[in-house]
Amino acid sequence: MAERPSAAQEALSKVEDQLSCLVCLKPYTNPRLLSCFHVYCQHCLEDIVAHNRQGQLECPKCRRPTPLPPTGVSGLQAAFNIHHLFDIQETLKKVKEPQKLACEKCSKTTRKATSFCRQCTKFICDLCTNIHKEYEEFEGHEVVTIEKVEGDLIRLVSPKKTSSRCPKHDDIMRLYCETCGEVICINCTVQIHKDHKYCVIADTFESHKKEILDSLGPVEKQLEATDTALVNLEGRHAEIIEHGGKIATNVHSKFDELHQALYALEGELMAELEGHTQQQLKSLSAQREEVEILQTQRSSCLHFVREIIRTGSPGDVLKMKQGVVKQVRELVDTFDPNTLEPRETTNTCFVPSAQLVKDCKEFGAIGIPSVTVTPTKRLDKTRVQGSTSLRFSNTNHPLIQIPSLNIKAELISKSTNQTTNCVVKERGKGEYEISYQPTVGGASELIVRVGGEEVAGSPFPVAVKTPIDKLGTVIKTINDLKKPHGVALNQAREIIVPEQGAGIVSIFSPTGDKLRTLDTRGTAVGKMKNPCGVAVDGDDNILVVDGGNYRLLKFSRGGDMIAAVGSHGDGPGQFNYPNCVCVNSVNGKVYTYVVDNGAHCVHIFNSDLTFSSKFGSKGSGNGQFNRPWDVASDRSGCVYVADAGNTRVQVFTPDGGYLRQFGKKGGGNGELYYPACICVDCDDLVYVAEYGNKRVSVFTYEGVFLKSFVSPGSGPGQFNSPYGIAVDQCGVVYVCDNGNNRVQIFS
Repeated sequence: MAERPSAAQEALSKVEDQLSCLVCLKPYTNPRLLSCFHVYCQHCLEDIVAHNRQGQLECPKCRRPTPLPPTGVSGLQAAFNIHHLFDIQETLKKVKEPQKLACEKCSKTTRKATSFCRQCTKFICDLCTNIHKEYEEFEGHEVVTIEKVEGDLIRLVSPKKTSSRCPKHDDIMRLYCETCGEVICINCTVQIHKDHKYCVIADTFESHKKEILDSLGPVEKQLEATDTALVNLEGRHAEIIEHGGKIATNVHSKFDELHQALYALEGELMAELEGHTQQQLKSLSAQREEVEILQTQRSSCLHFVREIIRTGSPGDVLKMKQGVVKQVRELVDTFDPNTLEPRETTNTCFVPSAQLVKDCKEFGAIGIPSVTVTPTKRLDKTRVQGSTSLRFSNTNHPLIQIPSLNIKAELISKSTNQTTNCVVKERGKGEYEISYQPTVGGASELIVRVGGEEVAGSPFPVAVKTPIDKLGTVIKTINDLKKPHGVALNQAREIIVPEQGAGIVSIFSPTGDKLRTLDTRGTAVGKMKNPCGVAVDGDDNILVVDGGNYRLLKFSRGGDMIAAVGSHGDGPGQFNYPNCVCVNSVNGKVYTYVVDNGAHCVHIFNSDLTFSSKFGSKGSGNGQFNRPWDVASDRSGCVYVADAGNTRVQVFTPDGGYLRQFGKKGGGNGELYYPACICVDCDDLVYVAEYGNKRVSVFTYEGVFLKSFVSPGSGPGQFNSPYGIAVDQCGVVYVCDNGNNRVQIFS
């Protein structure tokens, strides 16, 4: 049996493998570093450039191009870490035969070395070892035995970190210019880098080292992703082969039934299958090569940068900093996660014909069936934590059962981007079922893929409604508003918010991004002075109450003014202080209701904004108001008025006839304190935002209390003067938090 090599011999072998140029396969001579962090001999790189028609330098290993400096290959960064490996190699050669090692520190060269000093990088005898322990000048030196050296030599050999000299002034470069990102000497500060910001390398190195190492974070994640992708590609490779084998077995069994009559066609189909499978494997192999290149680039980046940080002097590291960080960022920015997903699937199938004997030419085909999706439940009735299912069926090959493994589905919330995984089950006869349980309310999208491709109609819109008992979680906040007063939603779920403090109406996307502004500040007709209420009609037009100009304005969705009505006064269509607005549709007729806070009444306008009538007067009786604040309507056309001063909600017929009321002053469940805004959802649940209690209370349309949420304050989910509330079809609640200059969105 061959003798097992020593640790030193194994380490020497590993080091020598790293000292060979991949081009000439010889030890490095004048090694130069490429932007991909791979190292080659200078003369090898010069040969590559000379044989390239465009004179470009492309890495032989990962094929990434490296820009050439004006001086050519010789101007590339020297790979100083390779020199450290050569030092390790020399030391390892000595350790291979420890019995022949003599002391390299004292004058008695005949003394046998028994230890190794990492800082001195010398083998020393027992006497020198004792001197290291006793003399102050050797304090901090790490001295280890020969046995320890043999077991951990590469770590113990300290890199020779030498300070670079300035090529212009032949002085040691001890400074780093923050302005230029260059290592400089003291003379450079007088000439080229005059008035620049610079500091001593030793003082700033740690912060810059941290910046370099921090830049590697995304690369580490990308390397992990490539590792996972390669495993997935290997698995998909096996799946395709296995799946192809299953299809082949199916083909054979069918052809056996027809014996010699279909023998010739059997061979043709097998050839087609083989070609299809090989084409997929070829494509998969090409993708694997792409991912391996990505892996090589990022692995080399991580290894090299960490190595130069460990082995290079601060000056050398900082000299390379800009280039390294630039290349690292380029690696990160050019990374495409889509490259990692297997492009090929196991969707190949054998499709037998119904007329096997009659027409051999139509016996079968190799292909991928298409599918359609038929919902088995109304997607606008999906509930949080409720199970919903969809049914799938094949359209062109209903007899083919696609493995559920190849059907993927996910439910994605449009407001939070939260993903809910779905379960796919085979039902037989070409039918499948997807089930899911969403955990967050709001508008969502169901994405269905078969073999990596989305099916027709995907993504499917899904309205996920939060149960009332779970309502109250902040899912998004729109900040930096100026006294928002009112909120409404259009058909595209855009969020429309009047900003009293700015005299404008701002419009946001469903995710809270600012889209556009109705900015018509002023007192002229069509201008706004104090927008304090907003609604959207059935044509997506925007109605804005301008309390400062005593007007009701109507804009198109794009912001063009359509109409303006109202003036200051007590006559028909005149306002004392209009506050909020809602649009109500009853039996095909459209009415607009405007609350007049100063006149203690509600105005009713026709669809063309001509005055129709008004109802209410100051008082506390049925149908009377004390500072009414907001108005809303339900599916049947009933009108709900937030009677703030009387701490109640009153309900009226569409023409203003009194029906009922609910609420009384207090802070308990079902009690109200200055209800300032109100809205009704598609299930006729009534949401009341209370200015006095700084909360939202939810009632049935009959006034039965269900729930309240939020408390006073400025933190997430707290209110300071709620003025304006809206709810969408998913039960997502939008509240203007006027005192905190924001809109909070709850689910």
